[in-house]
Amino acid sequence: MALSEEHIEEIAGLLDCGLVCFYHKITKSIEYHPDSEEFYSVPEPWHDILDKIQADRNNYIRFEKMDSNQAFRVMENFAWSLTDIDFRDQILARLSKRKPFQHFKFLIDSSEYRQDWFDFKKKAYIEWVKEQI
Repeated sequence: MALSEEHIEEIAGLLDCGLVCFYHKITKSIEYHPDSEEFYSVPEPWHDILDKIQADRNNYIRFEKMDSNQAFRVMENFAWSLTDIDFRDQILARLSKRKPFQHFKFLIDSSEYRQDWFDFKKKAYIEWVKEQI
């Protein structure tokens, strides 16, 4: 099965937002809904999507978001990709503390590397989707 680059990018973006994605093999459409693990149940407005997927589940391919260990590795890999050694060391120090995601986000959001991080993470999610295909 081959998905278009546009579909892969769309799925990657939806997964990055914390959604669970499904690709319909016949219609080549993408369906998605909030992850019930994060919300304890899927909110009411999404029940029609769940019913649609459930009714034809053999024709859907499910794409999972990264778990926290995988997301942490992406942050680490981003740090190691930087040529700015001082900033890289700041990131790695923050990642070694409690609440590494919170510390990383605060540091990146207030830095000149914010867009570089978004670009890096987008590429990582695209690769993640390709691995699942």
